[in-house]
Amino acid sequence: MTDNELYSLLSSLVSTYSVSGNEKEIVDLLDDKLSSLGFVTERMESGSICGVINGNRPGPVVLLDAHIDTVGVPDKSKWTHDPFSLTRDGSRIYGRGTSDMKGGLAAIIGGASEFVNKDFPGKIVVSCIVEEERFEGICSREVSERYKPDYVVIAESTEGKLKIGQRGRCEIILEAEGKSCHSSNPEEGINAIRVMMDAIRALDEIEVPEDEMLGKGIMVLTDIISSPYPGASVIPEKCFATFDRRTLVGETAESVLSPINAILEKKGIKARARIAEGVTDTYTRHHLEAPRFFPSWKMKEDDDSSVRAKKGLESVGLWKGFSHYSFCTNGSHYAGEKGIPTVGYGPGEERFAHIVDEYIEEEDLYKAKRGIEGIIKGFLGLV
Repeated sequence: MTDNELYSLLSSLVSTYSVSGNEKEIVDLLDDKLSSLGFVTERMESGSICGVINGNRPGPVVLLDAHIDTVGVPDKSKWTHDPFSLTRDGSRIYGRGTSDMKGGLAAIIGGASEFVNKDFPGKIVVSCIVEEERFEGICSREVSERYKPDYVVIAESTEGKLKIGQRGRCEIILEAEGKSCHSSNPEEGINAIRVMMDAIRALDEIEVPEDEMLGKGIMVLTDIISSPYPGASVIPEKCFATFDRRTLVGETAESVLSPINAILEKKGIKARARIAEGVTDTYTRHHLEAPRFFPSWKMKEDDDSSVRAKKGLESVGLWKGFSHYSFCTNGSHYAGEKGIPTVGYGPGEERFAHIVDEYIEEEDLYKAKRGIEGIIKGFLGLV
């Protein structure tokens, strides 16, 4: 695939609206594009689509993963360029999903397509996943079950480096209990909001764990609401707060919740923490329901997968060093849940995900395609 063809592919992807829950049009587009390039396509029950290239002799299964959904654009007027049209401006190319992660999707399709009708061992699978923005890793489960990969490449943005780990994520719901009454007689009740204020202050005393590579398992308050809401002339009997907790390797739902509930009990605060339950339906009406706990993972620099991927990048002159993701990816399933050797490599930078005027450097797109091709060769033992 030439650079012009890769740019055209990304242009088609960006101009196809695919906010989470609305991926059918882009799946149809990918079905046509992958088939025309020589991939064998297979649609998953969730609505995800995979493109497969079979080698001509036994070998490892290399799975290249990208999610095809994006976050929305609440106010297009804030964008300098049309978010749903790929726009070249100097060295940059703008559009919703260029960084997160249609640029990565284009790169893995382009890199994998170089192996169509070529002599190689094993199998290459391009995995195009729905609903990642709302439910990281969940729709990847059926893909790993179907293809049983030996190696996985997550094509989220990496600044040209090879990512070998990430913090996980969980959503914690803190529920505070009060006693409802008329707001003209507050002494008759217990205001659940005030109970929640005490609970939040108590949680500030908890020391979060830290990993030498991945950093701190930070816990951040992201929203709070009372019940009943709106509470016209009513002292609320319940109050709910949501915390975003970044998890580290080895942490479980129980180990995350235990210190929270222990300090609340110690201080006599009537509140309790639990992991949020995620529920959604994909565009195919496939029902998804699971705890919102997405594990952390990390590889070592001298692991087989790291060494092979590094060798592949070196073979195309694109080695820039090891790093790790700060945000959560589908690697939470492949590496965190299944223990499959996983690396991350894709165009752009993490900090440009979800922003107004999202962009990547155009040259990074072409480099990422060549880098993916090199990593595949590394995993297949061809370099």
